Amino acid sequence: MSPSQKIPEQIAAAAKANAATYLATIPPGIRDLARSILEEYSGIAPEDVDAHIYYIRDKAWAIFPYGCVGSFSFLNLQPTTQDARFQSVAARLQAPGSAETFLDVGCCLGTVIRHLVADLGVSSDRLYGTDLQPHFLDLGYELFRDRDPGKSRATFVAGDMLRDGNDNDAGGLDHQLAGKIDVIYAAFFFHLFERGDQLRAAKRMVKFLRPRNPDAMIFGQNGGPRIPGWEKYVLDEEAWRDLWDEVGEATGTAWRTEMETTEDSKERIMVRFGVYRVVV
Repeated sequence: MSPSQKIPEQIAAAAKANAATYLATIPPGIRDLARSILEEYSGIAPEDVDAHIYYIRDKAWAIFPYGCVGSFSFLNLQPTTQDARFQSVAARLQAPGSAETFLDVGCCLGTVIRHLVADLGVSSDRLYGTDLQPHFLDLGYELFRDRDPGKSRATFVAGDMLRDGNDNDAGGLDHQLAGKIDVIYAAFFFHLFERGDQLRAAKRMVKFLRPRNPDAMIFGQNGGPRIPGWEKYVLDEEAWRDLWDEVGEATGTAWRTEMETTEDSKERIMVRFGVYRVVV
């Protein structure tokens, strides 16, 4: 079966699996957080905001029906803004004279990037986002109405974090990002993969970081439902530390890890993590 034949089947299977996540109405909390950006930054009339969100959500669902799309979670800034590490990073980016750069891996439609620009006043030319789905990045411009370089100079690059650097799309990532980034945000990204692919993605992230910045870091959240085998996707503190020890050995670097559990129930597990360069 050719790739062109497989893609529609994958989309149909994902739509069926994620059908329960497709919400008929926008959760009020998500709407309220996004409204100021869409009204003040994007220039959308207040009475048109909801219709605009529904329209973009349905276009994104047709591209690929991820659960975060059906549930409008691609607009939910709460897990980000409540993260103490994000608050610290935002202060670094806002500091007078700061030249530090920020990359959102798996950025979807780029909501966090727009929050940094619109709500926190961070210069857009130091902000980067990447996602596997190039059409999501295009749709982000349509959602936030900032494709004009006079509006935003943020860099968005489509590519597969798991592919070898010799592949065309991965080469694009390396060309745009290698050695240019100070802070990487990987929210709800690592838990998409088992350990082997987590290792592959982590080594790729190290390649993106500025080699001479002692304050380089990677942070974010992992989590999901406690389905059979969830431990392969949401690593515990010891397994996470071991992963980054292996990353260090493979890349000639050293890393210190932190992890906190933010939700631990019979149904779900959620953690926040930080990975910090150790200068040796």
